[in-house]
Amino acid sequence: MNNPTSTHTDSSQQSPSSQPPKNILHWKWVAFILVYTVLVKLLPYVLFQYGMDVEKNFAIYPWNFTPMFAVCLFGGAFYQSRISAVLIPLGLMLIADLGIWAVTGKADWAFYGVDQFVVYGALALCAAIGFLLRNRRRVQNIAFAGVASCLSFYLITNFAVWLGSTTYPQDAQGLLACYIAALPTLRNSLIATGLFSAVLFSPMCVSLTAPATRSTATLTPAQSA
Repeated sequence: MNNPTSTHTDSSQQSPSSQPPKNILHWKWVAFILVYTVLVKLLPYVLFQYGMDVEKNFAIYPWNFTPMFAVCLFGGAFYQSRISAVLIPLGLMLIADLGIWAVTGKADWAFYGVDQFVVYGALALCAAIGFLLRNRRRVQNIAFAGVASCLSFYLITNFAVWLGSTTYPQDAQGLLACYIAALPTLRNSLIATGLFSAVLFSPMCVSLTAPATRSTATLTPAQSA
């Protein structure tokens, strides 16, 4: 009589190559988030190439309506490597800036001097705020971190715009006028960060994104649930 166990192959003993790569879906979702973030940054400049007057025209394009701040918070909350959590959004910003140059042919739109370093520094601070969410990823904490990141970026970058500006007087009234002029960007940042944070920190997205990086050294989520 044939031994039934001699022809039966236990699925647990199959070679790893015969198992479907479970991380493919996770990495596709990660890639989608990152690419989408860059495309949102490039969109107004693409519209400009088609003749739309989008240069800080809030009636045509909602400037600063971007997932970038939510991406910063998510990375700060999940990536085990804090360096990666900071460098990834900065890398996305650099790619987007290079894309702006490629799309418009205007190098000064992509690279705008000292203010650009301030923007990158403020963005790194937003990623650092995400560190506070490790082990504390409750709705109220995520909401607080989102508001804090948008406000810090708004205050820092617009202070840099005002400092040394020929448009705004170099006094308290000029600084206040600069901040008031930029309120629509703050509004758009807050709305976008709320929406995209709700998506990125949802149980479904966390289950898709976080497990994809557990086995890597530079882009792994914190082990807390």
